[in-house]
Amino acid sequence: MPISIEYPHDARTRAPHPLTPAAVRAVAGRVRRQVVDGGGAIEPAVLAGAARVMVINGQSWSVAWDFDHPVHDEAGDEVLGVCETDPAMPGAAFVSINSRMVAHRPHLAASTAAHELGHVLFDVPAAGRGARRYRAFIQSAQTLSRSTRRIEARANEFMGALLAPPVLLHTRLLALAREERLQLARAPHHGRPGSPVVAADNAPDAVAGIVAALATEFGVSDRFIAVRLGSYGLVQGGIA
Repeated sequence: MPISIEYPHDARTRAPHPLTPAAVRAVAGRVRRQVVDGGGAIEPAVLAGAARVMVINGQSWSVAWDFDHPVHDEAGDEVLGVCETDPAMPGAAFVSINSRMVAHRPHLAASTAAHELGHVLFDVPAAGRGARRYRAFIQSAQTLSRSTRRIEARANEFMGALLAPPVLLHTRLLALAREERLQLARAPHHGRPGSPVVAADNAPDAVAGIVAALATEFGVSDRFIAVRLGSYGLVQGGIA
């Protein structure tokens, strides 16, 4: 079964309409439900296997995944991943994940694959033939154009919500926080409706332990979880 996704877009150019973070998260949630049942980590191979054929706003795309070779940009610099198309192969997208840079780092392979899948979903249909999207190992926002920053931010939001969905992450956070008897508080958030968040005045070591447990559960890094908790507003004041 192909993954089938629709979102607001320009019917002529196929470019996405401006999407709020909440709208991107909703797309990620629909993709996740077509890839795995329930919670836990998404293995890169599982994601690639499920996303070999995609129907995006009614248009079918085949997606070839390569995890076995180094990846470079047009300047010859090594990058984590790339999503590209070929003028000679309409209806096809190609995703390459840098085997050397993600070796023995499964969390990095998963986040890179999810990020590049975001480019497949949102950028490939409108990109034209031969367009490429890179994810550099270290990339300064100052070096990117405003439009590229928007594109990368959208792919990152998709990645985060695909691998650590807000409601699921919030549910597991609260379960662990209650086990550890952390203080909870009421505050606006983007997680499970009506539920509290972790208060700001908890011991940093206790919060760090929960972050590490969540990272293991979701198959990502501690920093990934910390960023998601902050983005969803699930820990007051965020995590340094």
